[in-house]
Amino acid sequence: MTSDPTCRSLEVVTVDGRQSPRYAQVAVLEVVRLLAGLAASAIALLVVGCGGDEAAAVEPVEVRGDEYAFVMPSEGEAGVVRFDISNAGEELHEFALGRLAEGKTIADVKAYLASGREDPPAWITDVGGVPLLSPGEKLGLTRELEAGTYVFLCFIPSPKGVPHVALGMLKSFELSGDSKAELPEPDAVIVANDGGFEVPELSAGEQTIELRNADDTEREFFLIALKPGKTIEDLERFFETGEGKGEPPARFHGAMQTIPAGTSVYIDVNLEAGVEYTLADNSGDRPFVTTFTPA
Repeated sequence: MTSDPTCRSLEVVTVDGRQSPRYAQVAVLEVVRLLAGLAASAIALLVVGCGGDEAAAVEPVEVRGDEYAFVMPSEGEAGVVRFDISNAGEELHEFALGRLAEGKTIADVKAYLASGREDPPAWITDVGGVPLLSPGEKLGLTRELEAGTYVFLCFIPSPKGVPHVALGMLKSFELSGDSKAELPEPDAVIVANDGGFEVPELSAGEQTIELRNADDTEREFFLIALKPGKTIEDLERFFETGEGKGEPPARFHGAMQTIPAGTSVYIDVNLEAGVEYTLADNSGDRPFVTTFTPA
């Protein structure tokens, strides 16, 4: 911790309007004796008085996806939460996120999935997770989440057509208390509105980007980079045949599944110079697609 120089200054003691080195020395000795006697308590008071109230740093929750599991802690702090998400496997993975109603557990989720029902149960709320990540890709995601029980799921099919969730790729965790952390200050803001996306000029390199939903409905931020010679039509055909089959026509960088109107999340991403990125939203009746190339 870097100390504030103003916290270590001493008042100059004067006698009859003149500086008195001897009197100042006595004052210093008294301070030393006081610190020696009170030790840690005196130092703690100095730190509080100098530093003021500072927001706590976010302790990242590491979430690693591979074949076929989410490896992560079983508990964390609510409030402002940061997930460091990575695809450590050899297949595509998503990190869909749901919040369970009070009293519900991972056993209820497994029982529902085994039932074969297609209508979502009322006791699980889709709070939006990270869409497809290619093998080796990483993404930091910071957002606000209330206390409760959550579950990560991956519904992407394996090369044999079996959804990853059916192979064990789901994980519940508890958030409690309050991290007392603040949301990060973004380097740039991408806005989703009723006309599509507003993307500012972006630089290459690691950066924090706010994904802001300024629309009056849910919006999605799906970030990809098409491979040379590939098009959106190639991507659509890839999804039609099943994400687990064939060579993907794009590199998938995740970003954010649907979030409610008027909310934001923050991603930490490393953008490459000269690469054309595609940002898409197919969550509503009207698909939105835009491209940008970092300088």
